[in-house]
Amino acid sequence: MPSISEIAKQYNFSASAIRYYESQELIKIPRDESGQRFFDPKTKERIRLLVHLRQAGLSMTEMKNYLNHLQDHDYEVRLLEQSHKRLTDKIEQMKQTLNFLDYKIEYHKNSKTNERVLN
Repeated sequence: MPSISEIAKQYNFSASAIRYYESQELIKIPRDESGQRFFDPKTKERIRLLVHLRQAGLSMTEMKNYLNHLQDHDYEVRLLEQSHKRLTDKIEQMKQTLNFLDYKIEYHKNSKTNERVLN
């Protein structure tokens, strides 16, 4: 039976995040007779979902709302579209930043070359 640390590593998540989400009732992890967490396929799927929701930038409230509306497809679509837009905007901002960095790198490389030529 995998430990919480092994599951966390498998999903690129921290064990403390899993414990926190469990305490916030975003996930209910079954336990065996000795009280150890038992990560069944349903639990693993919930962890995978939480990883993606977190990476999509959903707040704790949004994640709770999402999980409370799992059968309300219209609600899920609206929430996921909002998250998609936020991510798309963030990616665009990051592309602009990368372009700026590329420009500055080239500027400084050329400045260094020009200084050598002048000296």
